[in-house]
Amino acid sequence: MDWVAGGAGRLRVETSGSGPGAPVLLVHGGGADRSHWHALTPFLAADRTVVCFDQRGHGESEAPADGRRDLAAMAADVVAVVIGTGLDRPVVVGHSFGGAVTGEAVARFPDRFSGAVFLDAAGDIRGLPETELAEWRAGMAPDRFRASSRRWFEQILHDARPETRQHVLATLGLTVRETYVESMESMLGYDPTVVRRFPGPKLLITVRELDGPMAMRAAVPELPNVFVEDTSHWPQLDQPDEVAAILRRFLADVDRRRA
Repeated sequence: MDWVAGGAGRLRVETSGSGPGAPVLLVHGGGADRSHWHALTPFLAADRTVVCFDQRGHGESEAPADGRRDLAAMAADVVAVVIGTGLDRPVVVGHSFGGAVTGEAVARFPDRFSGAVFLDAAGDIRGLPETELAEWRAGMAPDRFRASSRRWFEQILHDARPETRQHVLATLGLTVRETYVESMESMLGYDPTVVRRFPGPKLLITVRELDGPMAMRAAVPELPNVFVEDTSHWPQLDQPDEVAAILRRFLADVDRRRA
């Protein structure tokens, strides 16, 4: 493990594997940390470098000195990790909120990446009804945050393996309220169609049970999509072998393009 300098503080970085394949950079979701990728990493690291990191204010990474936890700042952190670890145009894989960070990163810095994968990624929630938005914000009040965030996570953990549920709720419990709330607030203005600005290969991996009008697939329907079945919102923890098989097919195509 190592540290790299992010835009507003140090970021904890973990590197695995080596080999000729396109490197992979994994971006975790909100209320999480880099450990959400540990079950998946061994399936990818046999023939390529795989890097995961804690986003600003998550896990061991420092909270931003300037207080910023918006998508643009976090996208710049992704590039800081690319530069700090010496990755040559990695394929970036973003899960959930990390998918929104990934979308911003590849749209703003397309030359830094060979491909982008969005794993049950955040969609377009700009049309969220005001009543639901007000209810969510009320639940994020300091005295209600822990119970409300846990209740929301449990709703999308109903198909999870017991180990996944335990892991996800544990990392959520370690998340600083300000980090979670400000990160989620930044998504309220996120337009997933920015990924169209990235000319490289792209892939959606969608949990079928969570597919709907606010999923990324609805916002960018032309992108190639693969469904995963019988899993929670965390397929990289529930079914890492299946997710790895999907990713390896995509990576094989990227490797051919880079050859």
